[in-house]
Amino acid sequence: MKLTKVTMNLTERDIENTETLQQRLHSRSKASAVSSALVIAEEITKRLELGEHVLVRKKDNSMERVFIPGVGGA
Repeated sequence: MKLTKVTMNLTERDIENTETLQQRLHSRSKASAVSSALVIAEEITKRLELGEHVLVRKKDNSMERVFIPGVGGA
């Protein structure tokens, strides 16, 4: 595995999102949380580009389709 160091300017919201993901994904570090988020985003966008649908089952068992503007014809 090739590692590349990346430097980014993050907004306060980006930092809050990273911290939230770190907790939700039980990541050991913010970098690990970002890495996991990239894997998840890549999988979702790949499926949308293939014309597949990504669905979320809500607590009431209803289904909601995930749209990401600009991906997969959304």
